[in-house]
Amino acid sequence: MIAYNRLRVIEGSVRRASNGGEEEADNPMHLLTDLLTGLPGTAEIRARFAEEILQTWSNHAQALCFGTANRGKLALLPYEQAESALTDGHRYHPCFKSRIGFTPKENLSYGPEFGNAIRPIWLAVHEELVVSRAIGTGCGQDLGLLAASIDESSRREFTAKLASAAERPQIYHWLPVHPWQWERIIEPGTLPQRKAGLIVFLGESDRYYLAQQSIRSLSDTSDRHAPSLKLSLSVRNTSTARTLARHTVLNAPVISAWLEGVASSDRFLREAGAIFLLERMGSAVTLPRDADPLGRLAGALAAIWRDPVGIFLAEGEKAVPFSLLTHVDHDGRPAIAGWFSRHDAEAWVSALLRIAMLPVVHLLLARGIAIESHQQNMILVHRDGWPVRVALKDFHDGVRFIPSQLHAPRPDLVPTPADHARVNPNSYVEASDPEDVRDFMFDALFGVNLAELAWFLDRHFGFGERRFWLFAADILRNYLRENAVARAGVEAFRFLDPTVAVEDLARRRLETVVLKGRRAPNPLAGFISVEEMRVPS
Repeated sequence: MIAYNRLRVIEGSVRRASNGGEEEADNPMHLLTDLLTGLPGTAEIRARFAEEILQTWSNHAQALCFGTANRGKLALLPYEQAESALTDGHRYHPCFKSRIGFTPKENLSYGPEFGNAIRPIWLAVHEELVVSRAIGTGCGQDLGLLAASIDESSRREFTAKLASAAERPQIYHWLPVHPWQWERIIEPGTLPQRKAGLIVFLGESDRYYLAQQSIRSLSDTSDRHAPSLKLSLSVRNTSTARTLARHTVLNAPVISAWLEGVASSDRFLREAGAIFLLERMGSAVTLPRDADPLGRLAGALAAIWRDPVGIFLAEGEKAVPFSLLTHVDHDGRPAIAGWFSRHDAEAWVSALLRIAMLPVVHLLLARGIAIESHQQNMILVHRDGWPVRVALKDFHDGVRFIPSQLHAPRPDLVPTPADHARVNPNSYVEASDPEDVRDFMFDALFGVNLAELAWFLDRHFGFGERRFWLFAADILRNYLRENAVARAGVEAFRFLDPTVAVEDLARRRLETVVLKGRRAPNPLAGFISVEEMRVPS
């Protein structure tokens, strides 16, 4: 690939030399065994990495077989079903579907590709153990959001259960729990709290959900105007535990309200029509240390309520996951083939780049805010395949800024605990290095999202990669010429440096030291000069 010097392995091109002969390396287990000893890291780390790769292989094969038997055109599906049915996931990560913790049977039940309805378990938790924040109420839970997430009959049943179990039901917070999480982690781990009446089991509501690409996020299919739920899930996927850290849960509505204020006061973002799917409420349970001495339940019982995209769509608009743009249906045709045949290729690519690239770039250069807009965090809104605007999501830990370089009020965030920073050194919101903030945005938008699309359009439609990046540079140049504040941001964040840092996801997984990222060519630097973008002094 042109961008970032990323390498692609051509199918059938890997050969295995053995006993003086050579054959196609068509067995991934043999290939992994051959390569493993030459990788960095300790034997224990390499063994864990191998387990994640093998689980990814198994789970992906399971999903592909299911998809072949239930083939369909993803571009024609409603957003929630398309989001669930996508098979590729984080294709730039070698362990994109490891789901360590799921058995094959559980993967069939809860993996998004299989489209099974999921009914969360609802609990009521005493205020001694739980803390909540919401955009509508500040501290505490937003009862309107709770009501929107539970059908009326179930609400009456739950209210009666809690009233019979607690003297003061009004001081309990209601939390949804993923059914796998309840069975494997929460039910066996909270026996003393439930016996003491600090946690009350309410049951399942009559709402049905579909798992989204990230597995732990669920779309309400019973009411598409109801909030989506992001729930703690103690499985490991893309080498990361999918629990929800308390400080990120509490920061979710704070960051969302802050971004909403920035967007509503920014003329460019308003005219671009960019949608911010707000995380309107977060609740997190923390047990006392003596009740959870091993920390097994840390981050394991938490939930975030997020806007569904459907409430923002105008007449004639449809939404699809951005990753659908690089999806190939089971008949071997790109999911967007029909779109490309209906629209002029150059006009379509230009429209897509304007609506997908510029809002994210503007947030950084004009406002000083970087968001992590990789494919899973961006939704395309279109009219008959024509790009109209984008929706952006996942802000609880997907934002980064330098306080002194903000062109916006500073949000009042819960600080990152020291123990979390030690375990997750790349998880933070406030930064000090402009290059770090730039690379956070750059790697997701350009390194993953648009670079993947550029390669896909070249491979399937003959729209060359270099041509794609020329279009991107021209659109960006025109935007910068009209925006002096953004041109100043080009210098402040060194946006057109010859190289940028790219996160090496596999290497980070193997190394025992903190890595700063691999230096790679900036795909925009060759087409726009720093000098032409300087703000006159």
